[in-house]
Amino acid sequence: MSAPVISLRGLSKRFGPVWANREVDLDLYSGRVHALLGENGAGKSTLMSILAGRYSADNGTVIRHGREVSFNSPAKALDHGVGMVYQRFMLIESMTVAENLALTVGKKYGRQDVDHEIRQTAEQYGLAVDPEKRIFELSMGERQRVEIIKLLMLDAEVLIFDEPTSVLTPPEVDALFVVIDRLRSEGKTIVLITHKLEEVLKLADDISIMRRGRLVISEPIEARQMSRQQLARLMVGRDVVLRVDKKEVAVGETVLALQGFSGDSHVGGPAFTDVTFEIKKGEIFSIIGVAGNGQAGLVSAIAGLTRAEAGTITFAGTTYTAREWGMAGAREIAYVPEDRYHSGSIASMSIADNFGLTRLQAYKTGFAGMLLDREKMAADGSRAIREHNIVVESGEDRAGTLSGGNLQKVILARELTRNAKLFIAEQPTQGLDISATEDIWRVLLECREKAGVLLVTGDLKEVLSLSDRIGVIFNGRLLEVIDAHDSDQVDRVGLLMAGVRS
Repeated sequence: MSAPVISLRGLSKRFGPVWANREVDLDLYSGRVHALLGENGAGKSTLMSILAGRYSADNGTVIRHGREVSFNSPAKALDHGVGMVYQRFMLIESMTVAENLALTVGKKYGRQDVDHEIRQTAEQYGLAVDPEKRIFELSMGERQRVEIIKLLMLDAEVLIFDEPTSVLTPPEVDALFVVIDRLRSEGKTIVLITHKLEEVLKLADDISIMRRGRLVISEPIEARQMSRQQLARLMVGRDVVLRVDKKEVAVGETVLALQGFSGDSHVGGPAFTDVTFEIKKGEIFSIIGVAGNGQAGLVSAIAGLTRAEAGTITFAGTTYTAREWGMAGAREIAYVPEDRYHSGSIASMSIADNFGLTRLQAYKTGFAGMLLDREKMAADGSRAIREHNIVVESGEDRAGTLSGGNLQKVILARELTRNAKLFIAEQPTQGLDISATEDIWRVLLECREKAGVLLVTGDLKEVLSLSDRIGVIFNGRLLEVIDAHDSDQVDRVGLLMAGVRS
C-alpha cells in the first residue's frame, strides 16, 4: 500500500473522569474501506468525531498527507477533505434539501446553482433525492443520501459513516453498498463504524477493533481471515452468540386491543389506517416494517403522546374511543422510545434525574407533594446502574456523556421499575453492539412474564428471535398477523415488509 492519507498518533480524549480514547494510533489509506468496530462506549464515534473536527483531542496529532493538521471544527476538517455522516443526521427538518445544502455549500456554488449541483451529484452516484422536498418528508435513507451528497459536493476525500445501515431498508442497504464501492473505486477513503459484522466481512479492506478507548487490532482484514464469531470475540473479549433462551410463559388476559385504529403519522410518511390487533400478558407481539410505514405514528398514539382519529382501544379491560384515549391521562404503560437521545432522556441532566423522569409520582414528598425525594431517586438510580451493568462513574454523570448502549440501559431500567401492564419497546437495539443487544433481548423476554410486550422494530432477526406473534405493517396498514411458531408462515415476513402479499 502507498503512504496513508490520514495518520492518527497518540490520540487521547477524556470526558470528565472517563477516557473515551487512550493513545490511539491509526492509519487510513486511499481506495480502501476501513471498518471500525467495538462495543458501545468503546470510543469509535469519539475518535472519528475528533478526525471530523467535532471534538478536540486532549493529546495526540492528526497527520494529513505527511503534514500535521488541526481540525477545530467540522468546516475546517472539510477544508482538508474529511467529512462524516453521523448516525443522527445534521439536517433542519423544516427546510428543503436545497436549503439545507445551501447552508454549507452555498459559498462554493452560489444559491442559484445548488439545485443543479445536487441533481448532478445525485445522478452521478445513484443517490436519488428531490432538492425541493423538505427533510421531514424524506425517508431515513433519503436523508442519509442528502448527507452524502453534501460531502461529495464539498469534495470530501475521506468519508466517515457512523452506523450507516441502522435506519435503512434492505434495498437501501444494498444501494448504499453500491455507492461505497463506487467511492472506493474512485480512490476515496471510507471509514465504516458499525456493529453489523456481516457488513464488515462483506465490505471492509482493513479492520480496527477498539475496546475501552484503546485500539486492540488494526490490520488488513484478509490477514486474519476472520469469521463473524472471531470478530465478536475480539470486540467484547469473550465468546458471544446472539441467541436467547426463550422459555415458555403462560399467556394471560388481554392487556391491549385495537379495533379500526386510525390516525395521522405526525412525522411525515403515511398515516396508520384501520389497525386491529391484541396483546396478551405473557407474549411479545412484534410490529415489523421498514421505517416510515406508519409505525411511528401508531406507537405514538398507543403511548398517548398523540391522538388517533378513529377506532377504539381497550386497555386493561376498559374500552376508549380514540379521542377518549388521547385524553385519558396517566396509564400503566412503560415506553422505551426510538429516539433515546431526545424522547427518552435529557442529555444535560444527571443519570439519577433521568431515572426519575417518568416516575415522579414515586418520589413526591413534602406538603401536597411539592418536593421530590432526591435521595431516594439517587439510590434507585445507583441500584439500577449496578443491576444493569451500566458503565458510568456515578449516578451524577450527565446522561449526554453515555454511549448509546449505556443510555438505552438507563431508559430500560427506568421503565422496568414502573410495574406496567404493557411494555412498549420501539427499535430498542438500533445502533447497539451485540453485547448490549443480548442484554436487551434478555430483558424483553423477562418482561413478558409480568406484562404484555409490544416490540416495534425493522430488524427481522430480532423479531424472529423474540416474538410470539408478528404483525407486518406496510404503508400504514397491518397486512397480516403471523404466529411466530408457524415456520411455514414466518418465511413470508420479508415479502410482506415489501408489500408483497403473495
